[in-house]
Amino acid sequence: MSRNNRRFDLSDRLIHFFRDLDLEQSDAPPAPEAWGYASVVEDWKMPAFFLLRHAVRQGRLWATWSVRSGRRGVYGPRPAVCFTEMPIAAYIEASEIRAAAGEKMGACALVLPKSAAFAAGARPVIYALSSDAWASGTDGERTFAPSALPHQEQYRYVAYDPTKSTLDWTHEREWRWPLDTEPYQEDEDCLPPSSCDKIPGFDLDHQSMYGLGLIVGNQRQADKIIHDILTKVDRNDIGESHYSFIIVRGDIPDWKVLRDHAEMEAVVYENLIDLGQFFSVKKAAAREQRDALHALAAKVEEQTPPPGANHFDEPGGCWLWLKENRHPLVRALIRLDAITINENGRYLIELPEFDADRPLRQRKEMVTALAQQLKTRFGVSASYFSVLGSHNPDHIPTYFDDLVSDPLFYNFNWEDDENDDSDEHVAA
Repeated sequence: MSRNNRRFDLSDRLIHFFRDLDLEQSDAPPAPEAWGYASVVEDWKMPAFFLLRHAVRQGRLWATWSVRSGRRGVYGPRPAVCFTEMPIAAYIEASEIRAAAGEKMGACALVLPKSAAFAAGARPVIYALSSDAWASGTDGERTFAPSALPHQEQYRYVAYDPTKSTLDWTHEREWRWPLDTEPYQEDEDCLPPSSCDKIPGFDLDHQSMYGLGLIVGNQRQADKIIHDILTKVDRNDIGESHYSFIIVRGDIPDWKVLRDHAEMEAVVYENLIDLGQFFSVKKAAAREQRDALHALAAKVEEQTPPPGANHFDEPGGCWLWLKENRHPLVRALIRLDAITINENGRYLIELPEFDADRPLRQRKEMVTALAQQLKTRFGVSASYFSVLGSHNPDHIPTYFDDLVSDPLFYNFNWEDDENDDSDEHVAA
C-alpha cells in the first residue's frame, strides 16, 4: 500500500462475503445437483459458512448475474463475482449492523490482495453514467448500447441516483470480476447443473492469489477451514502459505479499535495460519511410526484365517482411511509420501501386508481390525475404503465405513454453529 493510502478508510485488500442462500427463492442462482466432495446437502437453505467452506474446497467463486426481482443486477453479456473494498474493520461493523437490521450481508468472508484481484481482471464498479442511457433486454437481461458503455465494461455498471434514497449502493464500495468464459447455460429442460464443477468462476487456487485470508465467526469454524486448507496443501492444489491468515470475529470484542491501519495489520499478523508445524516431522521419527503401522497390519494378516466357502471372489482395492489430517501419524506418513489423497479428500494408505487375493469383504474386516488397533496405539480415527473391481481410489467405493457425523471431513448445509461460543478446538 502506498504511503498516502494508509488511512483508516482505505484498504489494500478486497472482501468477498457470503450470505445465507435459499435456493427455493426465484432469484437464487442455479445450484448443482452434486456440490462436490464431502458436501452433504439435505435442504434448500445454504448457510453462509457452508458456502465459504465450499468455495475454499472447490477453489472457485461462482460468477452470477445477481438477480433481483427477476432482473439481472449485472449488466451486459458477462456475469461477475462481486467484492467490496471496505477495510476489514468496516466490513465487520457493517455486517453486524446490517444483520441486526435483517439485511442480507454475511459475516463469513474471503479476503483477497487487491493487487492480485486486479491482475486477475477485477475492477472497481462505475456508479452511474454521464449520459441518460437506458438499458434494454429480455428475460431479465439488461444491456446498454455500446455508445453509452462498451459491452466489455458493462459488468461494472451499478445504478446510482442520489436524488432517490433507494438507489444508492455506493456504501458497498464494490469491485467486480467478469467471467471470461461461457457462463453455465441451463438446457432446454431447465435442469440444474449436474455438478458444481460445471459452474465456472474466479480461480482462488491460482498461484497469483497468494496471501488469501478468511473471516469466520468462531474457533470451531476456523478448525474446519484449516482442515480444508491442509487437505488442499497436502494434495498440492495450493502452496503452504496460499491462505495466510484467518480471523475469528468472536476473539475480537471491539472492532472499532481496528480502524487504525497499524492495529489491523497487527491483528492479521497475530492470526497467521501456521501450517509449518505440520510439515516439520523428522524423517527418522516418521519412519518409526510408518513401520509400527505396517507391523500391526502384518500381525492382522497373520492372525486372519483363510477365506471360507461363504466368501465370494471380490477383487479390488482396499485402503486404510485415516480421518484426522493433523494427527502426528498422518503427518509422518505425509512426510514419507506414504499417503494417497483421493479426489474426495480421503487420506488412504496401501497395505501390502494384506493378501490381495483375499475377497474384498474380508480385507475390509481386516482393515477394521487394524483401525481399532491404531486407535489404541496412536489415538487416531481410521476406517476402511474399498473399490470393487478396481485399484483406483478415485472410483466409486463399494465398502467404506463413513463417519457421516464427522464435522471436519464433511461440509453440512444444515449445520449452523455461527452462534456457538464454544472455544473447543479440534485435536491436532
